[in-house]
Amino acid sequence: MRIGRNLRKRVFFATAVAAILMATGAGAQTPIPTLPPLPPLPAASGTSTPAAAATQPPAAPLPMEAAAVTPSPAAPLPTPAPARLPAERSAAPESPGGLPSSVVILLGIGVLVLVATLVVVLTVLLKKPVVINVPSRSAAPPPIPEGPAPAGWTDSGVVHAGQPPAGVLDVLPGRVLVDEGDRQTELRIFRTSPAERVETTIGRDPGPPYRHIQLLPESVSGKHAKLVFDKRSYSLINYARTNPTRVNGEEIGENASRRLMDNDRIEIGGVFMTYREH
Repeated sequence: MRIGRNLRKRVFFATAVAAILMATGAGAQTPIPTLPPLPPLPAASGTSTPAAAATQPPAAPLPMEAAAVTPSPAAPLPTPAPARLPAERSAAPESPGGLPSSVVILLGIGVLVLVATLVVVLTVLLKKPVVINVPSRSAAPPPIPEGPAPAGWTDSGVVHAGQPPAGVLDVLPGRVLVDEGDRQTELRIFRTSPAERVETTIGRDPGPPYRHIQLLPESVSGKHAKLVFDKRSYSLINYARTNPTRVNGEEIGENASRRLMDNDRIEIGGVFMTYREH
């Protein structure tokens, strides 16, 4: 009887502990730990020998009420999913390609900068400088086609001019007779192009053989005057500022012109000449 009472007390104690643990586990949502095995019951004072323990009748089965409250191993409760941190909720959205939108924006800016740099470099490399040639007022006029090499030269102490081959160039009407002391040197004007207008410069500087009459005295300017044949007549244009240019004793101003007539007396610097139409 004493053993039975002790067994009931232990069962009741175990049942109470299990109920408390279940209630506590339900509130904390944690699994109930298993109980350690019960220690062996102490032997009765009158039966201390092993033989007496062996001859002890088996304990009677527990009533139904006690069996109903016997604790059973508790099933593990589902573990709740961990809550997301605020940083995860506020993370930057991803682009359709899997990259963050901030990375996509930076890549786009880099591509635009690269394209702009290439455009600037190509513009600088391919741009050609515009060169504007402004002719100087003091520069000599471009040379006129000279035609064939002259057959000879008219040389004296006053004049130097080229003589064309016979039958090669078109000889214009009119002639100029240059005074050289007691004699005169005849100069003819030749056509070297199909143009109707023919211009022949006069001065101390050298020039094309058929388009220039070189007068050697120091009183003649480098580019002194010009003879212009147009519409079957000649005109004389003056370019000199200091050295005189006169026709029949009348001085011609700078850049002024005068139409020549037969037997006109021309003075260029210190050189005198006569114009003849035939």
